[in-house]
Amino acid sequence: MHFSVIIISLFCVNTFAQQRNIDHRISRLKGNIFQNLTGHQEFENHIVTSQLDNSPLIRMFYRGVREMYSRLLPETGERHNNERFQIKVPTSVQFPCRVKGFRSKKIPKSVHQLRPGDIDVIAAVGDSLTSATAANSVGLWEVLVENRGLSWCIGGQGNWRTHLTLPNILKEFNPKLFGYSLSDAYNVHQSAQFNTAENIATTSDMPYNSRKLMERMKLDPRVDMKQHWKLLTFMIGGNDFCSDICYQKNASQWINNVQEKSLIQSLRYLRDTSPRTIVNLVPSPLISLSFSMDKINTPWTCYLSRPVECSCIFGQKFSRDRELFRTLERRFVQIMERVSFMSELHTNDFTVVYQPFFKDASVFYRNDRNPDLSIMAIDCVHLSQKGHAVSANGIWNNMMEPVGKKSMGLPHLFEEFNCPTLQNPYIYTNYNS
Repeated sequence: MHFSVIIISLFCVNTFAQQRNIDHRISRLKGNIFQNLTGHQEFENHIVTSQLDNSPLIRMFYRGVREMYSRLLPETGERHNNERFQIKVPTSVQFPCRVKGFRSKKIPKSVHQLRPGDIDVIAAVGDSLTSATAANSVGLWEVLVENRGLSWCIGGQGNWRTHLTLPNILKEFNPKLFGYSLSDAYNVHQSAQFNTAENIATTSDMPYNSRKLMERMKLDPRVDMKQHWKLLTFMIGGNDFCSDICYQKNASQWINNVQEKSLIQSLRYLRDTSPRTIVNLVPSPLISLSFSMDKINTPWTCYLSRPVECSCIFGQKFSRDRELFRTLERRFVQIMERVSFMSELHTNDFTVVYQPFFKDASVFYRNDRNPDLSIMAIDCVHLSQKGHAVSANGIWNNMMEPVGKKSMGLPHLFEEFNCPTLQNPYIYTNYNS
């Protein structure tokens, strides 16, 4: 996706230089509200969300290019006439699950006794698959638009009939749920809310990303950190193998000594700073989806974008190591699962649950075994809105399945939709399965 930034930067850098001293940020502490160049509101007190963004010089240039890009293009998240969009569910069709009785009468004291309606706050960390980059794009010129309101695990735009997302499912059980992204936004815009996912992020960025999420939540007057039950989705790993692994001198050592340690460090930090939290730990589908498309002829847009966005897998220079990188990615998925069972990450008010539905993600997920490219965005790297809806269905199903019996692979949208029951009303964890 970086070629778009380079092109736009050539003609917008001078414009941004004239604008760089204007303060368009929001301060929760001071209450000053301004509009930035795109008409969004921006957080002042936690403007930095990635290590790349932490350098003032890089931040000035990168933010300026990104803001001008957003200003030049209209929002794309409201489109409904796209073949990559889920079919709208008519109002005559009821929500698939019974919702009455699945919010506890008294606030639960144990994370292992949470009903879907007990979740008060929803949040997410991750990369561009969590920021819903390019989800509703119709051309490569739009691949930097982040449709966060459509994100499978943290988007709250519309409702489940128009945009199936995890928040839109949970809102049926608890209409007062908050924290989900509201519309197209970058992670510094207020409408992103508790979605601090950053494009190009890798596992080594997650300790930093997690800290910024916690700072944002603690500054929000709506959040009672000690009383509210929180659901946090943590999906990462795609960029580790798309854009980073081919530049490591010892890839195996890098996975174990850097990425695994960063993963554990992030989860320990969340355990220590975010009480009353359940973490969905999810492997990235990026590499699995990419390899599944090897068997078919993809559109020309994919041939243009994938060598740029996923150079380690699709760049000619590294083609000889492609299968090795795939093997190492499978190993990292196993590491994620093993880490989720570390006893130190499980207390009475905090737990991590490995949700494996993305593990074997494929465009050949349908019963007829025909590929469904409509779940992929225009660049064949990111998910389309339909892909986000299918993914929301998948994460929800996993949450309703006991550990050891969780389904893998993408589900058929709405055809496979699990529900809590009076006999099994809780979100499954390692300790109540």
